Amino acid sequence: MLSRLNYKLSPAARTALSEYIPIRRTQPHFANARSIRNAIDRARLRQANRCFESSAEIDLESLITIEAEDIRQSRVFAIAG
Repeated sequence: MLSRLNYKLSPAARTALSEYIPIRRTQPHFANARSIRNAIDRARLRQANRCFESSAEIDLESLITIEAEDIRQSRVFAIAG
């Protein structure tokens, strides 16, 4: 899904997503692929905001890479924590 949108997960983001999924599955209204698609869409929005708010120069790699912080900002981790 991410590759079709020209995005990729950093190794740390891949780990964060693998932790996110089992937590999310235990919560109400989990809808399999739709829930994961929504989580990825929200992570992409967080990634865009992070890049926009950054004072550092943004390169292509930064624009296409979702980082762990983009996943871990989900309220799923706040509820589970």
